[in-house]
Amino acid sequence: VQRCSGELLRSDAAGVRWIHLRGLPTPAQLETLGHDFGLHPLALEDVLHREGRAKAESYGAQQFVVLDHVHRTAGAGLRADPVSFFLGPNYLISIDTIGADLFEPVRQRIRSGSRIRTLGSDYLLYALLDVIVDEGFPLLEQLSGELEDLEDAILDNPDAETRNRIHYIKRELLLMRRAWWPQREMIAELMRHDGTFVSEITRLHLRDCHEHGVIALELVETYREMASSLLDTYLSAVSQRMNDIMKTLTIIATIFMPLSFVAGLYGMNFDTASPWNMPELHWRFGYPYALGLMVAVVVGMLAYFRHKRWW
Repeated sequence: VQRCSGELLRSDAAGVRWIHLRGLPTPAQLETLGHDFGLHPLALEDVLHREGRAKAESYGAQQFVVLDHVHRTAGAGLRADPVSFFLGPNYLISIDTIGADLFEPVRQRIRSGSRIRTLGSDYLLYALLDVIVDEGFPLLEQLSGELEDLEDAILDNPDAETRNRIHYIKRELLLMRRAWWPQREMIAELMRHDGTFVSEITRLHLRDCHEHGVIALELVETYREMASSLLDTYLSAVSQRMNDIMKTLTIIATIFMPLSFVAGLYGMNFDTASPWNMPELHWRFGYPYALGLMVAVVVGMLAYFRHKRWW
Protein backbone atom coordinates (compact mmCIF):
# COMPACT_ATOMS: atom_id res chain seq x y z
CA VAL A 1 0.00 0.00 0.00
CA GLN A 2 1.41 3.35 -0.98
CA ARG A 3 1.51 6.25 1.38
CA CYS A 4 -1.45 8.54 0.94
CA SER A 5 -1.19 12.31 1.27
CA GLY A 6 -3.92 14.88 0.72
CA GLU A 7 -4.38 18.51 -0.19
CA LEU A 8 -7.40 20.75 0.26
CA LEU A 9 -8.15 23.71 -1.99
CA ARG A 10 -11.14 25.97 -1.45
CA SER A 11 -12.83 28.38 -3.78
CA ASP A 12 -14.87 30.83 -1.72
CA ALA A 13 -16.52 32.32 -4.80
CA ALA A 14 -18.01 29.02 -5.92
CA GLY A 15 -18.19 27.47 -2.45
CA VAL A 16 -16.38 24.35 -3.70
CA ARG A 17 -13.92 22.24 -1.77
CA TRP A 18 -11.44 20.06 -3.64
CA ILE A 19 -9.75 17.27 -1.69
CA HIS A 20 -7.00 15.49 -3.59
CA LEU A 21 -5.42 12.27 -2.28
CA ARG A 22 -2.12 11.15 -3.74
CA GLY A 23 -1.39 7.45 -3.29
CA LEU A 24 -3.70 4.54 -2.56
CA PRO A 25 -5.55 5.21 0.72
CA THR A 26 -5.99 2.50 3.32
CA PRO A 27 -9.44 1.01 4.01
CA ALA A 28 -9.54 2.94 7.28
CA GLN A 29 -8.82 6.22 5.50
CA LEU A 30 -11.52 5.52 2.94
CA GLU A 31 -13.97 4.63 5.66
CA THR A 32 -13.32 7.94 7.41
CA LEU A 33 -13.65 9.84 4.15
CA GLY A 34 -16.86 8.03 3.31
CA HIS A 35 -18.33 8.80 6.72
CA ASP A 36 -17.51 12.50 6.50
CA PHE A 37 -18.94 12.99 3.00
CA GLY A 38 -21.53 10.23 2.88
CA LEU A 39 -19.79 8.34 0.08
CA HIS A 40 -21.42 5.14 -1.12
CA PRO A 41 -19.72 1.89 0.06
CA LEU A 42 -19.78 0.38 -3.45
CA ALA A 43 -17.90 3.37 -4.83
CA LEU A 44 -15.34 3.13 -2.03
CA GLU A 45 -14.89 -0.54 -2.81
CA ASP A 46 -14.19 0.32 -6.45
CA VAL A 47 -11.38 2.63 -5.32
CA LEU A 48 -9.59 -0.23 -3.56
CA HIS A 49 -10.13 -2.74 -6.38
CA ARG A 50 -8.07 -1.13 -9.13
CA GLU A 51 -8.84 -3.63 -11.88
CA GLY A 52 -12.07 -2.02 -13.05
CA ARG A 53 -12.71 -0.02 -16.21
CA ALA A 54 -13.59 3.65 -16.65
CA LYS A 55 -17.17 4.41 -15.66
CA ALA A 56 -19.51 7.05 -14.29
CA GLU A 57 -22.16 6.03 -11.74
CA SER A 58 -24.68 8.03 -9.76
CA TYR A 59 -25.25 7.33 -6.07
CA GLY A 60 -28.01 9.63 -4.91
CA ALA A 61 -26.54 13.07 -4.28
CA GLN A 62 -23.08 12.20 -5.57
CA GLN A 63 -21.44 11.12 -8.81
CA PHE A 64 -18.64 8.56 -8.85
CA VAL A 65 -16.21 8.67 -11.78
CA VAL A 66 -13.15 6.49 -12.41
CA LEU A 67 -10.83 6.37 -15.40
CA ASP A 68 -7.33 5.15 -16.20
CA HIS A 69 -4.33 7.42 -16.37
CA VAL A 70 -1.99 5.98 -19.00
CA HIS A 71 1.60 6.97 -18.32
CA ARG A 72 5.14 5.75 -18.90
CA THR A 73 7.25 4.61 -15.96
CA ALA A 74 11.02 4.33 -15.74
CA GLY A 75 11.23 0.56 -15.27
CA ALA A 76 7.86 -0.96 -16.15
CA GLY A 77 7.13 0.82 -19.43
CA LEU A 78 3.57 1.93 -20.13
CA ARG A 79 1.02 1.57 -17.34
CA ALA A 80 -2.63 2.40 -16.78
CA ASP A 81 -3.50 3.35 -13.18
CA PRO A 82 -7.00 4.39 -12.09
CA VAL A 83 -7.91 7.86 -10.87
CA SER A 84 -11.19 8.14 -8.94
CA PHE A 85 -13.48 11.13 -8.37
CA PHE A 86 -16.41 11.78 -6.05
CA LEU A 87 -18.49 14.70 -7.29
CA GLY A 88 -20.93 16.39 -4.94
CA PRO A 89 -22.90 19.64 -4.99
CA ASN A 90 -20.12 21.66 -3.37
CA TYR A 91 -17.12 19.35 -3.22
CA LEU A 92 -14.87 17.19 -5.37
CA ILE A 93 -12.70 14.37 -4.05
CA SER A 94 -9.98 13.02 -6.35
CA ILE A 95 -7.85 9.97 -5.58
CA ASP A 96 -4.73 9.38 -7.66
CA THR A 97 -3.51 5.91 -6.67
CA ILE A 98 -0.05 6.25 -8.26
CA GLY A 99 0.84 9.25 -6.11
CA ALA A 100 1.97 11.40 -9.03
CA ASP A 101 1.65 15.17 -9.12
CA LEU A 102 -0.75 14.99 -12.04
CA PHE A 103 -3.00 17.97 -11.35
CA GLU A 104 -0.44 20.65 -10.55
CA PRO A 105 -1.43 22.67 -13.68
CA VAL A 106 -5.02 22.83 -12.39
CA ARG A 107 -3.87 23.94 -8.96
CA GLN A 108 -1.81 26.70 -10.54
CA ARG A 109 -4.85 27.87 -12.50
CA ILE A 110 -6.91 27.97 -9.31
CA ARG A 111 -4.28 29.96 -7.44
CA SER A 112 -3.96 32.40 -10.35
CA GLY A 113 -7.67 33.20 -10.18
CA SER A 114 -8.93 31.45 -13.34
CA ARG A 115 -12.59 30.80 -14.10
CA ILE A 116 -12.39 27.50 -12.22
CA ARG A 117 -12.81 29.52 -9.01
CA THR A 118 -16.10 30.99 -10.19
CA LEU A 119 -17.74 27.79 -11.45
CA GLY A 120 -18.98 24.68 -9.69
CA SER A 121 -17.43 21.39 -8.75
CA ASP A 122 -18.57 19.85 -12.04
CA TYR A 123 -16.37 22.27 -13.99
CA LEU A 124 -13.45 21.41 -11.73
CA LEU A 125 -14.09 17.74 -12.55
CA TYR A 126 -13.98 18.60 -16.24
CA ALA A 127 -10.63 20.39 -15.80
CA LEU A 128 -9.14 17.33 -14.11
CA LEU A 129 -10.54 14.93 -16.70
CA ASP A 130 -9.18 17.12 -19.46
CA VAL A 131 -5.68 16.89 -17.96
CA ILE A 132 -5.84 13.08 -17.94
CA VAL A 133 -7.18 12.88 -21.50
CA ASP A 134 -4.57 15.29 -22.87
CA GLU A 135 -1.79 13.34 -21.14
CA GLY A 136 -2.20 10.72 -23.86
CA PHE A 137 -1.13 12.92 -26.77
CA PRO A 138 2.57 13.22 -25.78
CA LEU A 139 2.66 9.41 -25.48
CA LEU A 140 1.14 9.03 -28.93
CA GLU A 141 3.62 11.50 -30.38
CA GLN A 142 6.48 9.55 -28.84
CA LEU A 143 5.16 6.28 -30.26
CA SER A 144 4.81 7.93 -33.67
CA GLY A 145 8.51 8.84 -33.62
CA GLU A 146 9.44 5.31 -32.56
CA LEU A 147 7.42 3.84 -35.42
CA GLU A 148 9.23 6.08 -37.91
CA ASP A 149 12.60 5.01 -36.49
CA LEU A 150 11.56 1.35 -36.71
CA GLU A 151 10.62 1.80 -40.35
CA ASP A 152 14.13 3.09 -41.11
CA ALA A 153 15.67 0.24 -39.09
CA ILE A 154 13.67 -2.35 -41.02
CA LEU A 155 14.86 -0.97 -44.35
CA ASP A 156 18.49 -0.80 -43.17
CA ASN A 157 18.96 -3.96 -41.11
CA PRO A 158 15.95 -5.97 -39.90
CA ASP A 159 17.06 -7.88 -36.82
CA ALA A 160 15.40 -9.59 -33.86
CA GLU A 161 15.59 -6.43 -31.72
CA THR A 162 13.55 -4.53 -34.31
CA ARG A 163 10.92 -7.27 -34.35
CA ASN A 164 10.70 -7.32 -30.54
CA ARG A 165 10.30 -3.54 -30.46
CA ILE A 166 7.40 -3.72 -32.92
CA HIS A 167 5.62 -6.29 -30.74
CA TYR A 168 6.27 -4.14 -27.66
CA ILE A 169 4.72 -1.07 -29.29
CA LYS A 170 1.71 -3.12 -30.38
CA ARG A 171 1.17 -4.19 -26.76
CA GLU A 172 1.42 -0.57 -25.61
CA LEU A 173 -1.13 0.52 -28.21
CA LEU A 174 -3.44 -2.28 -27.10
CA LEU A 175 -3.14 -1.09 -23.50
CA MET A 176 -4.04 2.46 -24.62
CA ARG A 177 -7.07 1.20 -26.50
CA ARG A 178 -8.31 -0.84 -23.54
CA ALA A 179 -7.95 2.17 -21.26
CA TRP A 180 -9.30 4.89 -23.55
CA TRP A 181 -12.24 3.13 -25.17
CA PRO A 182 -14.35 2.97 -21.95
CA GLN A 183 -13.00 6.41 -21.01
CA ARG A 184 -14.66 7.87 -24.07
CA GLU A 185 -17.94 6.18 -23.15
CA MET A 186 -17.62 7.45 -19.57
CA ILE A 187 -17.30 11.07 -20.71
CA ALA A 188 -20.28 10.59 -23.04
CA GLU A 189 -22.26 9.27 -20.07
CA LEU A 190 -21.47 12.42 -18.07
CA MET A 191 -22.66 14.54 -21.00
CA ARG A 192 -26.00 12.70 -21.07
CA HIS A 193 -26.91 13.62 -17.48
CA ASP A 194 -30.00 15.76 -17.01
CA GLY A 195 -28.22 18.51 -15.12
CA THR A 196 -28.22 16.99 -11.64
CA PHE A 197 -24.43 16.82 -11.52
CA VAL A 198 -23.25 18.52 -14.72
CA SER A 199 -24.32 22.01 -15.77
CA GLU A 200 -24.88 23.11 -19.33
CA ILE A 201 -21.60 25.09 -19.36
CA THR A 202 -19.63 22.07 -18.17
CA ARG A 203 -21.42 19.81 -20.62
CA LEU A 204 -20.20 22.05 -23.43
CA HIS A 205 -16.60 21.68 -22.25
CA LEU A 206 -17.03 17.95 -21.75
CA ARG A 207 -17.97 17.72 -25.41
CA ASP A 208 -14.55 19.12 -26.27
CA CYS A 209 -12.91 16.64 -23.88
CA HIS A 210 -14.89 13.85 -25.51
CA GLU A 211 -13.63 14.92 -28.94
CA HIS A 212 -10.06 14.77 -27.66
CA GLY A 213 -10.70 11.23 -26.48
CA VAL A 214 -12.09 10.29 -29.88
CA ILE A 215 -9.05 11.77 -31.62
CA ALA A 216 -6.72 9.85 -29.29
CA LEU A 217 -8.51 6.59 -30.07
CA GLU A 218 -8.34 7.27 -33.81
CA LEU A 219 -4.61 7.86 -33.51
CA VAL A 220 -4.25 4.62 -31.56
CA GLU A 221 -6.03 2.70 -34.32
CA THR A 222 -3.89 4.40 -36.95
CA TYR A 223 -0.67 3.55 -35.14
CA ARG A 224 -1.84 -0.04 -34.61
CA GLU A 225 -2.30 -0.37 -38.35
CA MET A 226 1.14 1.16 -38.86
CA ALA A 227 2.68 -1.31 -36.41
CA SER A 228 0.98 -4.24 -38.15
CA SER A 229 2.19 -2.92 -41.49
CA LEU A 230 5.72 -2.59 -40.12
CA LEU A 231 5.58 -6.17 -38.89
CA ASP A 232 4.54 -7.33 -42.37
CA THR A 233 7.35 -5.24 -43.85
CA TYR A 234 9.80 -6.79 -41.39
CA LEU A 235 8.71 -10.31 -42.33
CA SER A 236 9.00 -9.44 -46.02
CA ALA A 237 12.47 -7.96 -45.51
CA VAL A 238 13.62 -11.02 -43.57
CA SER A 239 12.16 -13.30 -46.23
CA GLN A 240 13.87 -11.31 -48.99
CA ARG A 241 17.13 -11.40 -47.09
CA MET A 242 16.81 -15.17 -46.69
CA ASN A 243 16.05 -15.53 -50.38
CA ASP A 244 19.20 -13.57 -51.25
CA ILE A 245 21.27 -15.78 -48.97
CA MET A 246 19.77 -18.95 -50.42
CA LYS A 247 20.32 -17.67 -53.95
CA THR A 248 23.99 -16.97 -53.21
CA LEU A 249 24.49 -20.39 -51.63
CA THR A 250 22.71 -22.07 -54.53
CA ILE A 251 24.97 -20.32 -57.04
CA ILE A 252 28.07 -21.38 -55.09
CA ALA A 253 26.85 -24.98 -54.86
CA THR A 254 25.97 -25.03 -58.57
CA ILE A 255 29.41 -23.73 -59.53
CA PHE A 256 31.18 -26.36 -57.46
CA MET A 257 29.19 -29.25 -58.94
CA PRO A 258 31.10 -29.38 -62.28
CA LEU A 259 34.34 -28.59 -60.45
CA SER A 260 33.78 -31.59 -58.22
CA PHE A 261 33.08 -33.70 -61.31
CA VAL A 262 36.32 -32.61 -63.00
CA ALA A 263 38.37 -33.08 -59.82
CA GLY A 264 36.77 -36.49 -59.23
CA LEU A 265 37.32 -37.58 -62.81
CA TYR A 266 41.01 -36.75 -62.83
CA GLY A 267 41.45 -38.00 -59.30
CA MET A 268 40.53 -41.59 -60.18
CA ASN A 269 43.30 -44.21 -60.25
CA PHE A 270 43.62 -46.14 -63.52
CA ASP A 271 45.99 -48.73 -64.88
CA THR A 272 48.49 -46.64 -66.80
CA ALA A 273 49.44 -49.66 -68.94
CA SER A 274 45.91 -49.92 -70.38
CA PRO A 275 45.42 -48.44 -73.87
CA TRP A 276 42.04 -47.12 -72.71
CA ASN A 277 43.60 -44.96 -69.97
CA MET A 278 43.28 -41.18 -69.98
CA PRO A 279 46.18 -39.71 -71.95
CA GLU A 280 46.30 -36.67 -69.65
CA LEU A 281 47.75 -38.81 -66.84
CA HIS A 282 51.10 -38.90 -68.63
CA TRP A 283 50.80 -35.48 -70.15
CA ARG A 284 53.30 -32.90 -68.92
CA PHE A 285 50.66 -30.12 -68.83
CA GLY A 286 47.83 -32.24 -67.47
CA TYR A 287 47.57 -30.42 -64.13
CA PRO A 288 47.48 -26.89 -65.62
CA TYR A 289 44.98 -28.19 -68.15
CA ALA A 290 42.68 -29.45 -65.38
CA LEU A 291 42.92 -26.17 -63.49
CA GLY A 292 42.29 -24.18 -66.66
CA LEU A 293 39.27 -26.33 -67.43
CA MET A 294 37.85 -25.61 -63.95
CA VAL A 295 38.39 -21.87 -64.35
CA ALA A 296 36.74 -21.91 -67.75
CA VAL A 297 33.72 -23.75 -66.32
CA VAL A 298 33.37 -21.20 -63.48
CA VAL A 299 33.64 -18.21 -65.84
CA GLY A 300 31.18 -19.74 -68.26
CA MET A 301 28.62 -20.49 -65.55
CA LEU A 302 28.92 -17.00 -64.03
CA ALA A 303 28.42 -15.45 -67.47
CA TYR A 304 25.36 -17.62 -68.02
CA PHE A 305 23.91 -16.65 -64.60
CA ARG A 306 24.46 -12.97 -65.34
CA HIS A 307 22.80 -13.34 -68.75
CA LYS A 308 19.75 -14.96 -67.11
CA ARG A 309 19.74 -12.28 -64.33
CA TRP A 310 20.05 -14.94 -61.67
CA TRP A 311 23.01 -13.11 -60.09
